[in-house]
Amino acid sequence: MSALAVVSLAALVAVVGASLAAREGQKSAEPIVLSEPKRRAAADAARTPARRQMPIPVRISIPRIGVDARVVALGLNRDRTVEVPKNFADTGWFRPGPEPGERGAAVILGHLDSRRGPAVFFRLHLLRAGDLIKVRLRDGSTVRFVAKAMERVKKNRFPTKRVYVHSGPPSLRLVTCAGPLNRSTGHHADNYIVYASMLR
Repeated sequence: MSALAVVSLAALVAVVGASLAAREGQKSAEPIVLSEPKRRAAADAARTPARRQMPIPVRISIPRIGVDARVVALGLNRDRTVEVPKNFADTGWFRPGPEPGERGAAVILGHLDSRRGPAVFFRLHLLRAGDLIKVRLRDGSTVRFVAKAMERVKKNRFPTKRVYVHSGPPSLRLVTCAGPLNRSTGHHADNYIVYASMLR
């Protein structure tokens, strides 16, 4: 999602998920929508001070809901919207933001569904507080998180300041779509967010 986000603590409008438009027999991805001031905030994010970086994430495992998926790095599209995974079985980590295990909140997103059926985060809403989330890093180490809270929000009220955090203890945010699909627009109405803290 966005390192653009809370860097400047600007309130961004985030939209994540899958659209109804066909692409290789699946739905194409909904963009993250940023107004012009928010786009400037995104640019500011890229200029944040140097930080201690962890190895990048390569895989995520969520035993409770049967997720064991690849993590791909995501950035920004040319129009400054946030990229989403091209493969509906993959999750995506917003690379301009913190790495899992680094101070601040790492953000990993995944599609809810596609024309072919459920996508990687189809069962994310079944996660409960206390459930384990494991993120494997490129160096072979694993960072473990525990789910703390979940919320479903309207996309036009996305809680950017709670999701994109660049300071404080290492944490994780998982984001997908929620709610019924509006077939006229090809978008889901809501987002579903899981907030997790790192286990020491």
